[in-house]
Amino acid sequence: MITPKAKVHGRTGRADRQCRISRRGRTVVAATLSVGLVAAALAGCAGGNNSSSSGMDGKTVKMFTWVGSSDEHAQWQSYIDGGKLDDPSLSVSFSGPAIGSYYTKLPTELKGSSAPCIITLQNGQLAPYASALVPLDSYAKSAGVSISSYDPSMIKQLSQGGKVYALPYDAEPMVLYYNKKLFAAAGVPDPSTNWTTSDFLAAAKATTKNGVYGFAIGQAIGAVGTWMAANGESYISNAGKSDLSSATLKSRFQWLVDLATKYKVATPLEASGGTFPDIDKFGSGQAAMFLNGTWDFLHESQQIGKDNLGVATIPSDNGKPFGSIAGTGYAVTKTCSDKTAAFKAIAAMTSAKSQQFVAKSRSQVPARADSLAAWQSSVGAQPAAVVKALTEHSQNLPAATNANQINTLFTQYEVDAFSGKSSVSEVLQQVAAGAGQ
Repeated sequence: MITPKAKVHGRTGRADRQCRISRRGRTVVAATLSVGLVAAALAGCAGGNNSSSSGMDGKTVKMFTWVGSSDEHAQWQSYIDGGKLDDPSLSVSFSGPAIGSYYTKLPTELKGSSAPCIITLQNGQLAPYASALVPLDSYAKSAGVSISSYDPSMIKQLSQGGKVYALPYDAEPMVLYYNKKLFAAAGVPDPSTNWTTSDFLAAAKATTKNGVYGFAIGQAIGAVGTWMAANGESYISNAGKSDLSSATLKSRFQWLVDLATKYKVATPLEASGGTFPDIDKFGSGQAAMFLNGTWDFLHESQQIGKDNLGVATIPSDNGKPFGSIAGTGYAVTKTCSDKTAAFKAIAAMTSAKSQQFVAKSRSQVPARADSLAAWQSSVGAQPAAVVKALTEHSQNLPAATNANQINTLFTQYEVDAFSGKSSVSEVLQQVAAGAGQ
């Protein structure tokens, strides 16, 4: 999974695929705390709440997550409803802010007197909060839950120091969504699974007309990272260090800017105050293509019609499909007074029965191989073929240890590159300076 996020599902957000956030399945991070600041904020969390009922309401397990819309509320409820198919006694309540403020509010929530037993974490978000969580390996062993049942790329992203801190409920690749009606009107054939960057640009030019643009550019550094990942590139080392002077990062960022300023197939990014212009433009028919995770399939189907929604691999320079998987997992807090009950709830919500239920009702790619058939039957042959091509040729890209901070700074300064106020290199230098690199 790349950095691209808000995994969100519903009108939320997933982001740098390593920082995915959701708003109807979006990947954009709005948090501003660095790993160091989060660690400081969480200092003492393990012993900061000694209430015997911490995180529990009787036998009900309390969960803190992003709930910024009715669709997100429905998403979490669907996992609970699915979990009850596996464990009829399951009782979970949930609350939380919109995805854009979730990670900024999470440290305070974890230290509060009403700290939850379960929290949700997207790929690339574990490191800042691991000190406030308990490893799940021993709980899984005691409960007879096999960690190997879950997507290995997601388990890797939700682990630290050889220990698993969260169990994933989905494992979803970033894809290119396209409007079949706009493609047909422009005489552009549906993309193949070996679509090249040149093919993409030709399609974007052909569909840019009559007030409609060929492509909608997403905010934050994840938009650049997604194109890099499609070509097997990354600006982040295995140790989580971001190289903001990377020549490849500069080149891919410049190419995105050129799509708007040189080729005129996209509108330049402007300061948006936390909105998601690419999602809005595609959903309203103002753009023929945009990038997001498969978690956004249901929302886009509702926006432009399932028969009109096309899913394609993200174009690469050589045409070979290359996938990166993103997802979200459930973790147990150290302050939880009944960790066994919390893990039991997680096991039910990530069980095969639950993931199959959600795959059919919400078209989200499950994190379990034994549940993929249910998803494929829900979305149809074409999207399933695309995801198959991506997952068969995928890699685990590292997440930046200060991903939130970098993403926030990039979102702040990137608009200057589109307006011409700053060069791509100058924007990256500003981000690096702000991040202390």
